Amino acid sequence: MNKNNIKAEVSDTWLRAFVAATRSGSFSAAAHALGVGQSAVTHSVARLENALGVRLFIRTPSGIVPTAAGANLFERISQLFVDIDRAVELARPNQGDPTVTLSVSTSLATYWLMPRLVAYKREHPNVHLRVITRDTDTSIGNDDADLWIPLGNVDRPDLVATRFCYEEIGAVAAPAVAQPIIESGIESMASADLVNLEQRFSARFSWQMWFDNHKIGSADLNMVYQSNDYSLVLQAAVDGEGVALGWTHLVADLLEEGKLVRIGETIRTQNPFQVMYRKGLALNDSVASVLEWITKEGHKALGDEAIAVVG
Repeated sequence: MNKNNIKAEVSDTWLRAFVAATRSGSFSAAAHALGVGQSAVTHSVARLENALGVRLFIRTPSGIVPTAAGANLFERISQLFVDIDRAVELARPNQGDPTVTLSVSTSLATYWLMPRLVAYKREHPNVHLRVITRDTDTSIGNDDADLWIPLGNVDRPDLVATRFCYEEIGAVAAPAVAQPIIESGIESMASADLVNLEQRFSARFSWQMWFDNHKIGSADLNMVYQSNDYSLVLQAAVDGEGVALGWTHLVADLLEEGKLVRIGETIRTQNPFQVMYRKGLALNDSVASVLEWITKEGHKALGDEAIAVVG
């Protein structure tokens, strides 16, 4: 740490690395969001700590946690960078740019977006839609996308959030797996083989919540397959590995094709999926077109068989 009385200069690059690391909770995630190597973030934070003469993070096995000094610094400067970036975007002469960058999860791109994309392109041939896939929420608001659909719950004061679609979940499985359970009764789910999504974001819904809502004992859940990639979870269910939690907007086509079958009622929560964009940034015609299309498609009825969940 710097023990001199002379105040050391502080680099904007160091501060940006610090803000990204604090926001994401790890140096690797911060590096990914900033588009640099992890060593660049680590060195920037170390130089900032040396220049300020204080420790900004506590390193733990699960990530980094800001110290009191680090938390205070983040609170004071994080919004400043948001304002700077927003001002830069507003200054760009991009209102006529037809390219729209949409950031979504791999599963949303595969099971929801791609089947609908041809129809959108037919109606809007002059809009160039660029789709990037992320399976964590660390890049939301931090990359060059125009629109984001987060996996979990993202609370960013610099972003506007509007409902993409309701969250509706049900147990789904391949016909050969589902039929014996349906015939035996929903209580037999207590001994079923389960396929589980390991959520790398703000968790939405779990198997435990499903069992609690169906009032089925779940002391020993039999997780036969687990993955943090929901596309792999659904593929495992289609292949007959076990029963998966199926978000309706993602499994609707698989259900219609008969590749998956519902087991029991669906559950609609009070925690909808959101589509987000930068606050204070005027949307050009192309971005506004994509946003309108996404929300229109997402607002379509998911079915009236759902039961409500409090929370």
